[in-house]
Amino acid sequence: MSNFNLYPHNKESYEKIKRGFKTSNIVGIVHATGTGKSFNALEYVSDNTNENILYVVPSLGIIEHLKTIAASGFDLEKDFPNLKFCTYMSFVNLSREELKNIKVDTLILDEFHHLGAPVWGARINTLIETHSNIKVLGMTAYTVRDRNTPYERDMANPDTDELFSNHIVSKYDLCDAMVDGVLPKPIYKTAYVTLIEDVDYLEKRLAKLDHNSSKYIDCEKVLVDVKRQIANALSMKELVKKNLKPNGKYIYFCPMITKEGVNDIDAIMTEAKSWFLEMGLAEDEIIFYKSTSEMGNLGKKNREAFYNDTDLDNRDTSNKLRVMFAINQYNEGVHAPNVDGVILGRSTCSDIVYFEQIGRALAVRGDTEEKLNKLSQMSLEELTTLARNNNLEINGSDTKEDIANKLVSPLIIDLSNNYEYIAELENDLKDKIRETSLRHSAAKSPRSLKITNYRFDIELVNKDLYDMLSYVRSRLSLSWEEMYELAKKYYEYHGDLKIPAKFKTINGYEYNDTGVNLGAWLYTQRQNKNLSDERRNLLSSIGMSLRGDNASQWNKYYELAKKYYEHYGILKIPTKFKTINGYEFNETGINLGIWLSTQRQNKNLSDERRKLLSNIGMRFISLKEEKIWYSLYEQALKFYKQYGAWSEENLDRIDNKDIIAYGSILTWLKEQRRNPDLNKDMKKCLSNIGFIFDTDKNIEEIKKICTEYNIPYEDNKDILDNISAKEFIIKIRYLLDNRISVVDRNNKLHEIFRMSNQVMIEKYHVSLEELYDKYLKQENLNK
Repeated sequence: MSNFNLYPHNKESYEKIKRGFKTSNIVGIVHATGTGKSFNALEYVSDNTNENILYVVPSLGIIEHLKTIAASGFDLEKDFPNLKFCTYMSFVNLSREELKNIKVDTLILDEFHHLGAPVWGARINTLIETHSNIKVLGMTAYTVRDRNTPYERDMANPDTDELFSNHIVSKYDLCDAMVDGVLPKPIYKTAYVTLIEDVDYLEKRLAKLDHNSSKYIDCEKVLVDVKRQIANALSMKELVKKNLKPNGKYIYFCPMITKEGVNDIDAIMTEAKSWFLEMGLAEDEIIFYKSTSEMGNLGKKNREAFYNDTDLDNRDTSNKLRVMFAINQYNEGVHAPNVDGVILGRSTCSDIVYFEQIGRALAVRGDTEEKLNKLSQMSLEELTTLARNNNLEINGSDTKEDIANKLVSPLIIDLSNNYEYIAELENDLKDKIRETSLRHSAAKSPRSLKITNYRFDIELVNKDLYDMLSYVRSRLSLSWEEMYELAKKYYEYHGDLKIPAKFKTINGYEYNDTGVNLGAWLYTQRQNKNLSDERRNLLSSIGMSLRGDNASQWNKYYELAKKYYEHYGILKIPTKFKTINGYEFNETGINLGIWLSTQRQNKNLSDERRKLLSNIGMRFISLKEEKIWYSLYEQALKFYKQYGAWSEENLDRIDNKDIIAYGSILTWLKEQRRNPDLNKDMKKCLSNIGFIFDTDKNIEEIKKICTEYNIPYEDNKDILDNISAKEFIIKIRYLLDNRISVVDRNNKLHEIFRMSNQVMIEKYHVSLEELYDKYLKQENLNK
């Protein structure tokens, strides 16, 4: 019996945690923001009251939140006397001896990606080292720290020796939660709201050109058109006013880097209040809360009041507009109930921060599944009426499922051009629905998907104007010197040049989605072998590391990796492995482990280098990706045995229960032609189920075989264009060995060439596997 009434997905993960601790002292789970992963830890605490448990979190706000949810059914001090909460920061000044003296049997690490911080990570490692029998339970939504920076580090990378490497027992992402109905799909409203600033910037760039040039004339015309339309464009204010409920509850994420009186938290609150007054609300109908790291107990008081729908004097505010303005306070681990949505006023180039923020809206409706089930009992007409009463836009093509999802969906208002992330999430959801459908089909699972439509309700305002400005920007590319000046401004403002790969900017120090990609430009400079000494010196003067990766250095590292592989027969090298000879650790050597990790993540690695590394056992996909790949392959194998050659024409004769899954597999197979991460085994597997990588080359081989065995190609084109050369030749050899004609009197191929594996077994008592085993090597087709 669950002590905390866990949802089904958390019951499953908690069982995995218990099983995990039977074989290892370290267990981790990676569950999406808002899916209630903390309940796994609290369930463990309630099941192990005899243990000394230390629960470590990144911030005091998370401790407040955990105590609140635990207190709903327990008296923490009385029921869990051996449970202690603390922050990672509390370990910073402790010595090794002090850490050793901490009384702890089980260490619970919340948001364990924070272990990537050098000091925090070192202290936790020391705590574990000094307690030989300690158990460690880790939880996080994202395993990567410092995303898109030179310090990016995956704290559960299976190819490294991080604390949670190969110790993750449960993964449950946002798409899993949406497919299961645990979290709703969001209603997303965004607008490009920096149009005037962007036009001013581009006009200054344009002024430097020859006014008689075609480029100037073309770009000026576009900018004049944009300026004319801006007057009617939806502003930030209008976007908020149009979508907020007068008695709604929202979190407003303010920028981390602020300018006093412009975009600091107080200025934002003043501006927002004027918007809400324009909505027709009275002063006493608007309740604002504020929380920043500097506010201490006052921030805590604000958070508690917002959580409980009261003002700071404990008066009920549940029927008023409630907005929490926060800087870095609700990014992780802290939830408030019954939030109607979030306002993203903070632009970010970190997908982790972005999804943590929208998770505050998605997570708060813990009864999503229950609500969806209740709504599913209503008729289409009833749902339509209910939706319109809630001011939701409904169109004639919306299904019951679509309308039900809109009714439980939270609102996300994006004021900072973070649109690319929601588009990425929508695409991931499409893949997840397909993958889950195939998995359930293969397992003949009765479990149904809560959603089948992956589309989000996204309203993107002013995109036409944004596209026009992007066109002008693309024509006005910056010179090297101008890009350098932007990098210099970034350095002067931030004190370093640790620029994320996706960092775009107009002024050099603030992120702007419509700006130039400074992060990508700097990466290019690092890789540029022909950079002049003058430019090298300029970049070095603002903190740029220009070690480079010339060919001779790459080859030197590769030869060491090759020696490691030849010595050990595997290329699983620890991240901290340094060497001089390739196979023995040497502290003074080069870090071969880090180099290999960099190669694995390098999206620009040439095909030649990729092939060289593959030849010595390099895996370019994660264990999770590999597992998913082979799962899909098993499904493809099943269809191949049942239906034979891969073709759209097969859809006419496939069972209705299989047709969606077959179509999905067919799409997946086509994607494999462009998959750079396929290893030899994967390619062999696909080849053995009749998949054709190169259709032109396959037809060439088919025609050669036809010539050799006097088979008229044109008379049998319908079959030969859809069969692999391997399958063609082994069936020919089988027929000839059994003295059966390959073609009939009308030059038509024997029926066996049209048969699926299943039919062939039933009629000829032989399988494709047997034919491959018998004839594949004979025909030398296993290349």
